[in-house]
Amino acid sequence: MKRLATAICIALSFALAAQAQVKELNVSKRFNWGIRLGVNAPLVDIRHMSLDGNQIDESNSESSLGLTGSFIGRYNFKRHYIQLEVGMHQSHTRLYNPDYGLSKINTSAYAVDVPVLYGYNITKHGPFLMNLFAGPRVSYICDETSHIDVNGTTSRNLVYDDKPNSFSFYAVGGLSTTIGHLYIDFRYAYCIGNSKDQSFKIDLDDSQVGQVKLSRAVNELSISIGYLW
Repeated sequence: MKRLATAICIALSFALAAQAQVKELNVSKRFNWGIRLGVNAPLVDIRHMSLDGNQIDESNSESSLGLTGSFIGRYNFKRHYIQLEVGMHQSHTRLYNPDYGLSKINTSAYAVDVPVLYGYNITKHGPFLMNLFAGPRVSYICDETSHIDVNGTTSRNLVYDDKPNSFSFYAVGGLSTTIGHLYIDFRYAYCIGNSKDQSFKIDLDDSQVGQVKLSRAVNELSISIGYLW
């Protein structure tokens, strides 16, 4: 992921240099289109977790950077715009609680995102635009896999009691800027809720199997760059 972040910074530097020769984005026309690509940092919020019906408190979680990207359609009216996006993101999270015999559970998920954002151009100076935006987002988890570490050297896949596919509902807010046609945004997505919780079984020891039920939210902080025309 460090190489990915370095590559994005290099690409951003070249794009900024190239923009000096590119005319400003025409926001007076009715529609702008674009693409964006970036990285997200998942922030795990464990709202409820139980083992065999007994609530587990203060479980630990970690995460690592994932990719995010989308196609953009923007409808302009005066200093305002409505931005519809369709894209995907991936997230990588880890959960563990050694006090209850839970080894590290690693989860990778891929989701389809559909945000509808309202934006306002707070400043415009030549080719430079700065916008505030906010709105709802619906995400559908189309692929999720989890595996649990065994003895720190091997791992095995977890089997869910039900398919992990589910919808998540978010409130999104952030700040974006355009320099010419270059688009950069910073956004935070807060998970309001999920359509269903996770449920799976794990081996606590050689002779005992535990039923885990997990209600969690994965909030996201992301940065992306793109191009509008």
